[in-house]
Amino acid sequence: MPHICAQSIEAGALAGARASPMMQRVDQWVAVHVRTDNRRSRYFLTWGRIQDPVDPGPLEELAVRAAAHFAIGGTPVSARVCSSLQEAAKEPYFFEALLTFAQQPVPRGAAYDAWREERAQAMAEGREFYFLGAR
Repeated sequence: MPHICAQSIEAGALAGARASPMMQRVDQWVAVHVRTDNRRSRYFLTWGRIQDPVDPGPLEELAVRAAAHFAIGGTPVSARVCSSLQEAAKEPYFFEALLTFAQQPVPRGAAYDAWREERAQAMAEGREFYFLGAR
């Protein structure tokens, strides 16, 4: 079973900058590699650690279901959470997707649980998955 590589570095920390409390954690977003029945590779960006903080299985199942609603050039048959966003960085709409997610604040404290439940419901309905395009 694949696993998520935990990345707990705050945005900006790599450059030596002090991380602001408003900045997002890198592991809040993940790239998902979806394989089609005709062996094509497609990538999506979505929220990480919503369904389970460690096990990527539930997210991978949702990604296969969600991918079926996009024009990905085949029927999705499997999905794998990427160990790093870098794996999907060369896809045509990667940066547009990253900016879309980065502009959405993630609450901290007591408001986080309600926010997480809203994201989980949206993802179960096939929303919150950003198709990164085909090269």
